[in-house]
Amino acid sequence: MQKRAIVTFLSLVLATLVFSSVDAQSKSLVWNRWDVLINNVDVTGNSFDVTESYDIDFSGSFRFGSAVIPLTNLNSITNVAVSENGQALEESCSDDPGTFCTEDTSDGKSITYYFLRPLNNASAKFDISYHVDGALRVYSGGDQLWWIAIPSNHYGYPIENSTITVQMPQGSAPREGVDPVETYGAAGTVNVQGTTITATANEEITDDQTFEIRVQYPHNAAAVVPSWQSKFDQQRAYDEKTKPLVDIGLIALSLLIGIGGTLAIYARWYTKGRDPQIGPVPKFITDPPDTLSPAIVGTLIDEKADVQDVISILVDLARRGYLVMEENQEPGLFGMGSTSKFTFKRTDKPDNDLKAYEKRMLNSLFSLRMERTMDSMKNTFYTVISALQVDLYKGLVDEGLFTTNPQTTRAMWSGFGVLLLVVAGILIYGAFQLGDTVSGALVLVPFSVGFVGLVALVAGNAMPAKTRKGAEEAAKWRAFYEYLQNLEKYSDVAEASKHFDDYLPYAVAFGLDNTWVRRFAQVPNVPIPYWYYPTYMGGRYHGGYIAGTPLPRPAMGGLPGPLAHAGGSGSLNDLSRNMSGGLQNISKGLTGMLNSASRVMTSQPQSSGGSGRWSSGGRGFSGGGGFGGGGSGGGSRGFG
Repeated sequence: MQKRAIVTFLSLVLATLVFSSVDAQSKSLVWNRWDVLINNVDVTGNSFDVTESYDIDFSGSFRFGSAVIPLTNLNSITNVAVSENGQALEESCSDDPGTFCTEDTSDGKSITYYFLRPLNNASAKFDISYHVDGALRVYSGGDQLWWIAIPSNHYGYPIENSTITVQMPQGSAPREGVDPVETYGAAGTVNVQGTTITATANEEITDDQTFEIRVQYPHNAAAVVPSWQSKFDQQRAYDEKTKPLVDIGLIALSLLIGIGGTLAIYARWYTKGRDPQIGPVPKFITDPPDTLSPAIVGTLIDEKADVQDVISILVDLARRGYLVMEENQEPGLFGMGSTSKFTFKRTDKPDNDLKAYEKRMLNSLFSLRMERTMDSMKNTFYTVISALQVDLYKGLVDEGLFTTNPQTTRAMWSGFGVLLLVVAGILIYGAFQLGDTVSGALVLVPFSVGFVGLVALVAGNAMPAKTRKGAEEAAKWRAFYEYLQNLEKYSDVAEASKHFDDYLPYAVAFGLDNTWVRRFAQVPNVPIPYWYYPTYMGGRYHGGYIAGTPLPRPAMGGLPGPLAHAGGSGSLNDLSRNMSGGLQNISKGLTGMLNSASRVMTSQPQSSGGSGRWSSGGRGFSGGGGFGGGGSGGGSRGFG
């Protein structure tokens, strides 16, 4: 029963929505006539009455109408009255049929009137009348009445016929050849018969068209000047005489800021931000061109200390005998599959010859301990990243590759760009506030400032400049990168395998570690790096590495003679199999360790901020009686 009730309820809701949508789409109307009468004009006291008369055909169901008349360029609107088919509606805000309600809103005088009864596919006539105070303009050359009889917002419903009638008092008839009478918006025909002026729309008024009339009549020296006129005339004089010059000046200033600022940034890069020009460099180099550490090389190439550079410090320290990476495998659930667990163990080699970033890496890993699991670094080691980053940037300067810290240079330009964007945002707000009175072109200035800010943000990445030594080193190391990336093109892979261990830290720094390991895993007899202990393989790895003990590099020339053993001849075969061709067996674990190290060393608790957090993706290279606009009246008219 409950399920059935829910289905019934949802069906009713759906039906209501459908019928409401159909009803909304089927509702329309046409104004057969929309006439406006302006009479009882008091040219001395500055007031007049307006009556809007509608003859409307409704299609669909309607029960109310609305009118909003702006209070712009007038003092007040009072004495509102509404009638339907000649029957006056009662003023009340009860929303009852046959009533109307008025209120002053931010949009103007709002009038909502409720029909005597709902109209469904019917015709009706309505009159809305009101008294307007302070809308006449007083000028020595001739006073003016300017009224927007039909506003642009009539919700797109067509108006087939419209006439505006203005009845001026005796002595205030427009003078032929002196006092102009004009219409605006829809095309209209004007007829002046003494003190009666009519303007008739020549065709149907559709969409957002307006229909306005402006009548000039002899100046009345005793006329009350409306309070808003002085400010309006000043603004109008500014708009007609000064604003065009201001527009040109603002456009020129915006172009000067946008183009000039961009050229200035380009000139700064061209003179101070470019790397020095160097001589020709081979396309590829098969050996490291010098003794720069992998982490410094990686940071030099793209001028950023990335997570690959940090991992290369770890691998390079292992290759040089300062630590051992141990892999243990734990069986999976129900003995299916296995999971690798990694442990870093410190050797007995002293660290007195290490660089600052290398010492920081060792001390952070093994502070008051000789071994550490990779899992223990999760959500904790990320705090060391930013310090290592600073060390690497400082290392670039210490090596004479940059004169200043490239990260500081980028930060300075990023800060400059952000500052300009903030200033632009503030200026945009002010421009929109002043746009109506000063110039719409005012907004171009902050947009040009913001554009220069964006240019500074983008250009900041290119501003760090290498020294001549740094440019030469970068070119040579890019040639070595080309060799490592396309090894098969330039060398025999089997022959190059003797350098697998030596070049692995550089491959890590270049983001080529996975490719580098997979490439040599297919070559027979590539030995396992002596600093990598896969305990699950047994043999010399059985029992793992004892932290703090010497780690001798194994001899590469083979065994001098047979090894004594107990329990058969299997041990020698196992050792031979593990030492030769072993890389193929541990390649998955080695690449897994490198990938896991990137994730673990940068992992953070959910509540921590982003300081020192890096992505681990691959590295990439390379007055008066002016007749301008501004009539009173207008607003919107609608029905529902």
